[in-house]
Amino acid sequence: MKRVAVTISSVCALYFVSLPAQAALITDGFTFSVASADDDFSVGTHFHSNTGGAFGNPAGKAEVGRYSSEEVRGLSEYDLTGLAASPAAFVTFNVFKAGGLFTGVNDTPFDGTIDIEIYEGNNTEDLSDFEAPMAAYVMSFTTAGLSVGDVISADITTWFNQAITDGWTSLGVRLRNEPLHGTSQAWTFDLFRLTTEDESTAIPEPGVLGLFGMGILAFAMARRRRS
Repeated sequence: MKRVAVTISSVCALYFVSLPAQAALITDGFTFSVASADDDFSVGTHFHSNTGGAFGNPAGKAEVGRYSSEEVRGLSEYDLTGLAASPAAFVTFNVFKAGGLFTGVNDTPFDGTIDIEIYEGNNTEDLSDFEAPMAAYVMSFTTAGLSVGDVISADITTWFNQAITDGWTSLGVRLRNEPLHGTSQAWTFDLFRLTTEDESTAIPEPGVLGLFGMGILAFAMARRRRS
């Protein structure tokens, strides 16, 4: 029984990841979405969300994916004025909706991958931010298993400090579905900010869930043998 208990406690340690500590806020960003048009994914032509509430959609949302023949990319920018280099810097944001902003068109989620990229911003919402040259690729994350309210953090310490050193006035972060999903589906994110710690919500890998289930099964079998 002791061996089984040790196994289960080990599996639980894998599954029940401790809640992230309260990270210090470096700065909030402003958030918007830019879309292309007519199956031309090379340039942005209009907003899907901005701080003014384009199309009557909620303001400050980063929609990522497709709307019919359009690609939509989510963007946020951070004013670097007066900021200093930091030992740690993460771009952190929340899942607002499992779907896009347009009911009946792209309001269902896709299973795929989203890239996080950095570009040099200018503290304004510009359609050209859709195709602004990528200064750095940060990471990719999968949408599988995401839920509304989940928090995602990506370590951008190197690029944040380099932007400070290079005298950037604004750091831009762009989210894009890569490779682009073939159907009219999307995800929407909000509450973009720069923090000093990783605030990610733990999303167990399928293998971890399997181990957890095996541990519970072993525990149940041990109890049955004892009885």
